[in-house]
Amino acid sequence: MENPIQSLIQAIASWIWGPPMLILIFGVGLYFTLRLKGLQFSKLLFAGKLTYSKRTASGEGNITPLQSLFGALGGLIGNGNLAGAATALFMGGPGALFWMWIGALVGMVIVYVETLLALMYREKSRDGTFCGGPMFYIQKVLKLKWLAITFAFAMGFKTLVATTTIQANSISLAASSAFDSSWIPTNIPVQLPYCLILALLTWVVIIGGIKSIARALEKITPFMVLLYLLLGTVIILANIGSLVKVFNLVLSHAFTPASAAGGFAGASVMMAIRYGVARGFYSNEAGTGSSPIMYSAAQTDNIYHQSLISMFGVFIDTVVASFTIVAILATGLLSSGHTSTALTTVAFKSLYGPFGGYSMVFCSFLFGYSTLIAWCFYGEQCFAYIWGPKIRKAFRWAFSIAILFGFMKVELLWSVGDLLNALTIVINLVALIFLISYVVAKKK
Repeated sequence: MENPIQSLIQAIASWIWGPPMLILIFGVGLYFTLRLKGLQFSKLLFAGKLTYSKRTASGEGNITPLQSLFGALGGLIGNGNLAGAATALFMGGPGALFWMWIGALVGMVIVYVETLLALMYREKSRDGTFCGGPMFYIQKVLKLKWLAITFAFAMGFKTLVATTTIQANSISLAASSAFDSSWIPTNIPVQLPYCLILALLTWVVIIGGIKSIARALEKITPFMVLLYLLLGTVIILANIGSLVKVFNLVLSHAFTPASAAGGFAGASVMMAIRYGVARGFYSNEAGTGSSPIMYSAAQTDNIYHQSLISMFGVFIDTVVASFTIVAILATGLLSSGHTSTALTTVAFKSLYGPFGGYSMVFCSFLFGYSTLIAWCFYGEQCFAYIWGPKIRKAFRWAFSIAILFGFMKVELLWSVGDLLNALTIVINLVALIFLISYVVAKKK
């Protein structure tokens, strides 16, 4: 029998992440777009150029601009780009991809705004780490210390108890399903050894702090993105004859219902909008204030340029998620009856055979591993804001230990994570609305 408290939390989380959250995020994004005169359109190419030219920089900070980008992307590009994108397609139909693109355009300007504010009001802690994020501009400009602490605690706690277990659960489940696990004693949960390996691999990186995290993500992130895009490109090219049909489906079903076929139950236009925009925002994390924490540690003498780089990070994240959906549609396997990671895996297996399944496990591991590494830094920055820099090492150890519990059922933690995520977004977006005038004045 299902726990009534769990059912209540799941129901509240589901409602919040429906129309209320979409209206709030989308409305704020449109408002910022008007105030900044469509900056995400006029500066997109310039932002892309900055992304690859700002490998080093003068100015204060702990890591290079490029390391901050790869660090933030490590946190953005997770299993949501594999499982979440496929789920958006299955639930919302082909039109969900169009609305994911629209959501990304809105998300780009939100991330620009929160990053610029984070850089404007960042500070150097006693241990030399540069710290920034919503808690700092909420305290310094709005003078609401209690609200800043609420934000920091919600994000830090969510990172420690939900991000760890959810990512570990996804990775260990994929690994235990793909590989022979007969060597594991029957009295030990089959996912536990994989969680232990993941915890050790995470600890090796995060225990060294921001510079160790940045060095690791500087190598992992571009490799995993290029690998996944390469695998996806081969699938798309192998089905190139279907590409025109794919984009016709995407554009037509963005405004008309998608009829049922095979294992696909069909989707209304509202479902396409809801799942496309929601999964897009869940992937690019616009409004959560997370990636600006990483960008705040960057060496920069031009916070405007650094904020444009952060904006382009959302674009890259959306490209990765789009490849998942286009690959599935091109193979014609939307009606296979599968959803989530299984749907993406079936699409990859259609061309690569068993190797497709193993490649998905590997990509799932890299995407989840990079997310864990990046989010440890976000969590420790939030707790360090409340209790000071001495808590950093304790948080890293606790974070690594929490990964071990990924073998347990995490449905309740998904909902708790969603609630805490929603709380941080509401706090941050309301603060951004009051602070947008500071960003408009800073715009060049």
